Amino acid sequence: MTDTPSGFALVSLGCPKNLIDSEYICERLIEAGYELKSDARDAHIVIVNTCAFLTMAVEESIEALLGHLEGGKTVVCAGCLVSRYGRELLDELPEIRLFAGPGSYKDLAQALSGTDRFLEPRFDSVVRRAFCSTGASAYVKLSEGCSNHCHYCLIPSLRGELISKPYEIVLDECRALARQGVKELILVGQDIGSYGLDRGLRGGLAHLLPAVAEVEGIAWVRPMYIHPAAVSGDLVRTLVDTPHICRSIEMPIQHVSERVLNAMGRRGGSQAVLQALDLLKEAGIWIRTTLMLGHPGEEEEDFLELEHYVAQGYFDSLGAFTYSPEPGTASALLPRIDPEQAQARLEHIMALQQEVSRAKLQTFVGRRLPVLLEGYHGETDLLLAGRTTFQAPEVDGEVLINEGAAPFGSIVTVEIEDALDYDLLGRIV
Repeated sequence: MTDTPSGFALVSLGCPKNLIDSEYICERLIEAGYELKSDARDAHIVIVNTCAFLTMAVEESIEALLGHLEGGKTVVCAGCLVSRYGRELLDELPEIRLFAGPGSYKDLAQALSGTDRFLEPRFDSVVRRAFCSTGASAYVKLSEGCSNHCHYCLIPSLRGELISKPYEIVLDECRALARQGVKELILVGQDIGSYGLDRGLRGGLAHLLPAVAEVEGIAWVRPMYIHPAAVSGDLVRTLVDTPHICRSIEMPIQHVSERVLNAMGRRGGSQAVLQALDLLKEAGIWIRTTLMLGHPGEEEEDFLELEHYVAQGYFDSLGAFTYSPEPGTASALLPRIDPEQAQARLEHIMALQQEVSRAKLQTFVGRRLPVLLEGYHGETDLLLAGRTTFQAPEVDGEVLINEGAAPFGSIVTVEIEDALDYDLLGRIV
């Protein structure tokens, strides 16, 4: 055992893509002889895998780092904070034992045993891991980085240009996870619709999905984070016709107004958004999206256009946020609209979507749905909780179960008895 009095703990901030990196870090350190602790209080070393996509995330990351330093821990800063601020962190946070940028994690154990304090970010590969911390569901990263270069986004500078994980390596990773008992594979990347383009492959996602769906033991395959310009007829047919692929899609559109989408630098503009919505709605695929309110140039008429699409129920579920001007982006150079007005627009959109969501969920009352049983409800052990095929973890609602029991991690049939604003309520049959 490596000489670490209480081993190491890992704090993973940000998105599921960061979580995969965190799992990879754990796997590498465990192989090097370090002991993983589930509670940071029991650990000697605390690794904080940071997010720096927005200023708010930067603040959260720094707060976490300082909190563990105050707790007397040896602290490692990993992740996007290192990409965003580079070596200036060495002077700003001299108490931090080591800074490790994305792509450097295979060298982490060696750096901890030496005197290095900075591992440069490297944007030349996509991590592959077998260690999984999420039970019956596991995220699989198909690609790293992004080549869309939206005007408000730092991802290309934080994570580099698009790099796709080789086809066979994706499948090997999926098979390894299935052997561990994983039932649901959640395919992620900054834009998995672009999978393979860096390798000269068009329609790469539509080609890959059926092969992933054939992995023995996998019941659900959930594709997430697909740019609307990547939604084609072939991809939609694959989602509909391939067993085990969830008939739902995570497609962040940000807006519907051509003027706003052009200001955002969104590939394909409104034509790509509307074409994708038409294809998906006609095929009966559940659409989850993300919207941005208050980007520079958003006028009242642009907001009303977006409001119309939300009120008409084009989106089965959605998340929304207000624009944040990030230094280093093209959008940050544009005149801002009033942040209070942006917040008011956000709250209005979410109130509209709440009504839409309630109405859509009501249509499931009396029906029987497959549900991946994940455990007890977060607020009470009197209810079990799980997700059905159109509910992604953490960002969507759940199916709450008030009658029946089954092993956690199994897929059960639940008769839906009631619908709440974002959750369903039912019993195992």
